[in-house]
Amino acid sequence: MVGTDEITETPSFEVEDGAYAVVLDEAIVPYSGSSVTVSAKNSKGTELFIGTANGVDADSYLDGVAQEQISDVTFPKETAHRFLPGQSKPEAAIGDRDWWISRDTGKSVSKTFDLDAQPQVLVIAPANSDDSLEGTTVDLNMRVNGVLGLSLLGIALGVILAGFSVFFFMRWWGSRIRPPKKDVDPRPDDGSDGGSQSRNRSTPAESAGRPTRADDQSGPETQPISTVQPGEAPPRRRDLRRRRSLRAVTAASLGTGLLLSGCASMPIAKPSTPDITPYERIALRPGEAGEFMTDYTESLDKTLGDDGDGLDKIQAAPLIDRTRAQIQIADKADQKLRAPNFTEVVAGSPSFTDYPMWFYAFGTADEKSTDGDEQLTQVMLVTRESASAEPLVRSSSYIPTDQMPTLMADDAGAVEPGPDDFDEELDTSADDVASFLVDGKAKDSKGKSGAPDGLKEGGFKGFRDYLDGLRDKDSGFDKVDVDCRPYDDLDFEDMTLSTDNGAIGMGEVRCTLTIKVPTDYALDLGDTVEAVKTNDKDGDTVKVDTAHPYVLMKTGDSLTAVATDWDVLSSRVE
Repeated sequence: MVGTDEITETPSFEVEDGAYAVVLDEAIVPYSGSSVTVSAKNSKGTELFIGTANGVDADSYLDGVAQEQISDVTFPKETAHRFLPGQSKPEAAIGDRDWWISRDTGKSVSKTFDLDAQPQVLVIAPANSDDSLEGTTVDLNMRVNGVLGLSLLGIALGVILAGFSVFFFMRWWGSRIRPPKKDVDPRPDDGSDGGSQSRNRSTPAESAGRPTRADDQSGPETQPISTVQPGEAPPRRRDLRRRRSLRAVTAASLGTGLLLSGCASMPIAKPSTPDITPYERIALRPGEAGEFMTDYTESLDKTLGDDGDGLDKIQAAPLIDRTRAQIQIADKADQKLRAPNFTEVVAGSPSFTDYPMWFYAFGTADEKSTDGDEQLTQVMLVTRESASAEPLVRSSSYIPTDQMPTLMADDAGAVEPGPDDFDEELDTSADDVASFLVDGKAKDSKGKSGAPDGLKEGGFKGFRDYLDGLRDKDSGFDKVDVDCRPYDDLDFEDMTLSTDNGAIGMGEVRCTLTIKVPTDYALDLGDTVEAVKTNDKDGDTVKVDTAHPYVLMKTGDSLTAVATDWDVLSSRVE
């Protein structure tokens, strides 16, 4: 093996006081064909953290935080860096983030990255957010493979090829057209006949009485180089010079080209000008769907066992309202809630270049996790506001597993958003669902209204049956009214996905029941309504708030709304 590996490095620099992190975008290192090692050491014994991440996550996490950015690298001269003032630390602990691609901790940390790989952002920070980077020095080393042997080989090839170039040049110089000899007159005799010029040209030798080659029968008849056939223009001196000059230039260019190509082909580190493009990151990378669902299920189980403590760290409205009500109802009925288990997980999201992000997660529940014999798939809409925030499940509902659509993802794992016309149908369908929950009349889906199928089934039908029971004459209530409106605190229409033959989205409707009780009746609405009652006021009117989540799916020209259940949220006496 020829040559050995060598290291070239830039001078170390000390991190400025007040900086929480040192940030290096690998794309700014203007070299290729090698690897760079970034090392950091703290003289005060502070535990350091080093990690690599996608630029979207790192930029969001450190937005507004005091940091030292490495802005340029020139081996072996210097590492240019600048201080950006800001907050003393991020909102969340650095080691708890789930988007780190690689991470490590220690009093002395380092990371080696390939200059030809997909660029990432490297972050150096204190492992404990209460510490600082005071006394931390950073240096960059670049490995150059076999540079000594390859350099000697390159020099040798260069000398050889340069010699060839000089040889061709000298040959050209020596082969230039020279003046004719003094004893030979190449010009034709002006007095000779042009028709016999090629055969009867006289020379000084003939005039002296010596025989010519034309009189010598021992060899073939020849003619001087200056002889031309009748009608041909005599060759010009500059034409010959130009042709020979062209050959010389070609030879020199070939030699130089070979020399340069020999140097360029050597596998050593060399400057490059990388195209820095915006980072793209899907909300859930391939392979992380199962991990997310497992973590969410474990966290939800723990929260349900702690009477909802910490629920706001994994859920947000509108789902969190339903879960809190279910915890109260289960406690009233002395029941135990548990999160479902999943046998198969799929996730889909468009590709984003910045936060906030969102994605759909689909988990096929095992048979013990849901009531009934039908296999169900849970559909969850998840959002993430920033890299410092946790993913929050915003909506959740079930669909029959055999109705689960196929998501069409590209090479990066991203799924196209739903088409604009489906977004509009999702918006109008919310009004159709609310209208059906009020009067129980489902409009023909083939009519102008475009109302979805499925309104007379599942959770929609269950609520209508409950409402009809309250209105039954044997119930004893004087009057039961209902008012339903689409939930508009979350823009469901902006979060839809395309499928293999249509699109999928989610929605929710909120209803308020107003129940009038006769004055001579005792009020008894059951444990469910009593469990979520928000006041102890005496009165003859009860108001009950309900939630109706659903999944809207389009297959071809068919539009279907699916709801497996509905929830009581709260009640109050007026």
